[in-house]
Amino acid sequence: MKSICILLTDHQSINDLILLKSYNRLKKNRLHRIYFIGDKKKFKNAFNISKKIKKIFFLNIQKKISNFEYLNKITDCGIDLFNKRKINFLINMPLNKSRYLGSKFEGFTEFFSYKIDKKKTMENMLLYNRNFSVCPLTTHVEIKNIEKLITKKRIVKTVLNIKNFFTKNNKKINIEILGLNPHAGKDFKNNTIEKKIIIPAIKTLNKSKKFVSGPKSADTAFEKPNGKVYLGMYHDQVLIPFKTINKFDGINITIGKKLIRMSPDHGTGENIKKKNKINNKSFLNCINFCETY
Repeated sequence: MKSICILLTDHQSINDLILLKSYNRLKKNRLHRIYFIGDKKKFKNAFNISKKIKKIFFLNIQKKISNFEYLNKITDCGIDLFNKRKINFLINMPLNKSRYLGSKFEGFTEFFSYKIDKKKTMENMLLYNRNFSVCPLTTHVEIKNIEKLITKKRIVKTVLNIKNFFTKNNKKINIEILGLNPHAGKDFKNNTIEKKIIIPAIKTLNKSKKFVSGPKSADTAFEKPNGKVYLGMYHDQVLIPFKTINKFDGINITIGKKLIRMSPDHGTGENIKKKNKINNKSFLNCINFCETY
């Protein structure tokens, strides 16, 4: 049986209400242990749940410091549990990036990656769903800066991260790489990034065994998505179709690191805290994934 920790990040979000709504599922969990890490005064529902369910333990870290330092402390605590072999997975609840990370990191994916091994370039963000998944090669980057970040080495490493993640889960995958330009650059006579970088990367990956196809035109790639993993060149190229098709039925996972980190695939939801519109499906998917991976 596996154990997990859940980082209680942003108390101004719907996180505490998500946990409260998930009480019955948490009570029936098939995990060995669950650690809540955060401030018990800010997350009263989570603290009360830990007192009622024997498998859940609350590690109290008071939020008497800046948002960033608080995030540092609870993340360090979770990584320490992993290093001591007390957990197998880490779940972080959604947070307001500008409030907690400022300009220090592009997002939690990059922050977590740096906390693990002080390297910023080896991780990838995977939006996971049982039917199909997507991975952006670049994440929170301005459109004008994307092309210079696309390299053969980065594509190859990202594909290998994806392959390794799914191989461990005993899943067969069909990886499709999208082009950057309209129609994957086929309409352009000049030396496009597809010709210079993406196609050579695909040829390198398929040398021993073909398991990658592309570059595919992004406007038609998602017609029959089931059973596929799409590697897109930028954030919205793959996240828009993923969220449009799957709604709340997805998980944000950091791959390429020794510790698999995941998060419910939605925002902080501050605008719906009092509107009874909270959907906990993505959080429940995180729990299901941890039980079965």
